[in-house]
Order: sequence, then C-alpha cells, then structure tokens
Amino acid sequence: MTHYPPGTVIAAGALVWRVKNGELQVLAVHRPRYHDWSWPKGKLDPGETLPACAIREVAEETGKQVILGQPLPTLRYPTGGKTKVVKYWAAEVVSSTSHPAVLARPAVKSASKNEIDQVRWLTVEQARERITFPEDLRPLEVLVQAWEDERLDTRAFVLVRHARAKRRKAWKGADARRPITKKGAERSRQLVPLFAAFGAKSIESSPARRCVATVEPYAEASGLEIRTHDALTEPGHAEKPLATANTFVKLLGKSSSRVVCAHRPTLPTIVEMMRAATRPYTRGALPRKNPYLPAGGVLVAHMLDTSAGPRVVAIETHLLQIHP
Repeated sequence: MTHYPPGTVIAAGALVWRVKNGELQVLAVHRPRYHDWSWPKGKLDPGETLPACAIREVAEETGKQVILGQPLPTLRYPTGGKTKVVKYWAAEVVSSTSHPAVLARPAVKSASKNEIDQVRWLTVEQARERITFPEDLRPLEVLVQAWEDERLDTRAFVLVRHARAKRRKAWKGADARRPITKKGAERSRQLVPLFAAFGAKSIESSPARRCVATVEPYAEASGLEIRTHDALTEPGHAEKPLATANTFVKLLGKSSSRVVCAHRPTLPTIVEMMRAATRPYTRGALPRKNPYLPAGGVLVAHMLDTSAGPRVVAIETHLLQIHP
C-alpha cells in the first residue's frame, strides 16, 4: 500500500494512444473551466483502486472504454494548498463493447460540457504544442520512447495470490476445500475492477477452493470460465515443482491478457520464471523475498511478445486498498 501525507489529493488517468497512418496519436481533453488541454484524469473515489479510477475517468471524460497498458510517470504538483498525485498508464481503446473486461465494469456517467467540452486525437508534435502544462509532457515522452523502441504494444499478465483464507488449524475438512474468509471475499470483489482495468480475457487458477473463490467474482462479472491447473496447487508444486514451472511458462506465453491465481508456496517458482523474462530495460521490480505477495496481492507484468518469446517490459504491484 502506498502511503501519502494527510490531505494529499490522489488521482489517476491515462494517455490513450493509437497508430493512424503509421503515426502515433494521443487523446487529449479540454477543460473550459481552466481553459487548458490535458490528459483524461480525475480523483480517486472512496474504496476505488487507482487502475479502476483511471479507466473510469477516461470513460467519463472521453466516452471511450480503454484497457490499461504499462505504467507511465506519476506526477506530483501543488494545488489549492495541497499536493496532488496523479498516476498515469498507457491505454488503448477497447475494440469491442462485448470484451469480457468491459462487461465486468459498472456503467459510467459522461462528464458535462462544463467539465470537458472537447476531446481530440493529437499527433505527438501537436500534443507537445497544445498540452498546457509542461509537466504533463513527462508521461508523453516515456510513451513516445516506448513506441520508438517498439515496446508500447503490450499485454497484461496478472498474477494474484489467493485472498485471505480460513486458518488451516481452524478448518477440519480437506485443505483443497478450505474457504476464504469474509475479508477475503471482500478483497475478491475488490479485484474485479482491477482485473477489468487491465483487460483480462482469460482466468487461470489452482483448483483449490480458496483460489477459485478469489477469481469467481470476476468470472461472474465478465462471463469468463475459470480454467484450473493441478500443477498450480500446493501439493502439485511440492511433488513436481518443474511441472508448476512448465505450466506457468506456457501461461506466460499465451497471447492474450489473463489472470492467474496461485498459492504462496508456489510463488518463488513462479516469480523466478517471470524473472527470466525480464530484461535490463524492464521498469519496476519483481518482489525478492517471501511471501512475495500478501494474501490478495496482485502483480501485473506487462508483456511484450517477441520472436524470441515473451519479455517483461514493466512490473507493478497492487496490494492493499487505498482509502483517500
């Protein structure tokens, strides 16, 4: 969990991009109240995750549903005697309203004309000239560099450790049937907009009840099936860790964005397999110490598909909820 000083205004947004006629373009909005051009963004709602905030604000201000890509620089600046922190991601417009991630999202209300009165696709040069505040160009330049390096078009691989489960000593049945707790169930529901923000189109899981229950709310909201893998279970990993590694590598190489839910004992093997796909240019860092992720913790690896196999372009983690 990120901690901010009291009174900090927390916001999120995205630089929505596309390629038209071989040229990179970005989506900007005009705010008549401030007479400025900027990126779609807005303040975090109570109980909302930053990625969910980003896609909601883009939808409200531009009318477009997007999927988040790799993280971009976070901006901090003074406003009204307070500090405002804005987290940005690269993002692309969803190609179909029937996308599972879009189905899992709540409806949004469009911003009024008093708030946003113009939405424009701009070339990079146009954006450099039109965006009002120079600081807002920082995430643009990182976006442009990723484009020039051919590392902008990525997919999300979302690894989640199952939500908090009933203690082993307090459970009399088979360990595979051990359920998640009330707080675990709350966290599993909180994960729905997080998974939706990153466009998860597939759900993979250990068949253990605590893992399946963690991703069930997203499966129900998106209409997706949960595919289970025995190699991702605790006993399966203990007996054949190589099988766990092989299963994970196969999932890592799949071409679409996906969620994979696993157990704490399997994470060292999984993280090491992911580490093999990182490169010196990878932004962010994989966790290095057990337990790697807390219960309900999420690691998002932004994957680039190359002729030599998948590569990790950027890494981010989402642990506990932020309550501004």
